[in-house]
Amino acid sequence: MTASIVEFLDDLGRHGHQPLPARVNATVRFDIAEGERTEHRLLTIDHGEVRLSDGTAPADCTIGGDRAVFDALLDGRTTAMAALLRGELAIEGDPELLVLIQRLFPGRAAVAGERRS
Repeated sequence: MTASIVEFLDDLGRHGHQPLPARVNATVRFDIAEGERTEHRLLTIDHGEVRLSDGTAPADCTIGGDRAVFDALLDGRTTAMAALLRGELAIEGDPELLVLIQRLFPGRAAVAGERRS
């Protein structure tokens, strides 16, 4: 079973360098809602070096939505753009970062593999 979005982001922050966002220098905040509770994760990317922290600090891009939608992004059941168009995600700030960040999600490979089959 795929990890939850919170587990995935926490793990991503522990690994440090990621090759996909090597040209990116930005902050992205995830506002992950579950019932009455909202968790915040701030992802800082500095040319591939990834750090994660909790908090509601301002970011270049803030992506908000229900935990179930973020989990669906992780396992490839949806894409960020599809969820955004359906109104399941809200974005504030630079929308290009939404597309770039999605590259980090492992579900993209699963979806691409299904299309090739």
